[in-house]
Amino acid sequence: MSRPTKLGGEGKMFSLMLRKRQHQILLNKSDELTRLTNKQVSVADIVRLCVDIHMEKTCEEIERRHRA
Repeated sequence: MSRPTKLGGEGKMFSLMLRKRQHQILLNKSDELTRLTNKQVSVADIVRLCVDIHMEKTCEEIERRHRA
């Protein structure tokens, strides 16, 4: 089975090292969400959504710490 197109050709590749525990948690959640939605939800889908949700707040926190 081929992979579904999820990014519409737009995007950049990024290499990310996760701790084994982090990856296992994401893998378990991926399986759970795939069953729940009847659509394939990959670890990468979850990571992209987490980045979208938390990116601005995280950048603000880094800036705040460097100004202190």
